[in-house]
Amino acid sequence: MSRAPVDHPNAMRLVVELASLYVACDDCGHSRVLDLNSLKKAAALGVHNYMQLCRKIRCSECPKVPVSARNLTIRPTWVAESVYTVA
Repeated sequence: MSRAPVDHPNAMRLVVELASLYVACDDCGHSRVLDLNSLKKAAALGVHNYMQLCRKIRCSECPKVPVSARNLTIRPTWVAESVYTVA
């Protein structure tokens, strides 16, 4: 079984560079935000880059399906992008 490609310019960036990750299921509408603590746990379990993380994510409400059949919207927020500016 071949893996679905992750075609993203930041695919090889490290999980520890993420501030949060928004995940929404396009099939059932369930969404969640993975915070920094969840992302650190994933890194501790051996998921080191964004591409690996995207392959592991699935909707917790839908039945388990192969990676190629998952319809997810995944939006990363990188640490550098999450810096707040004071006006």
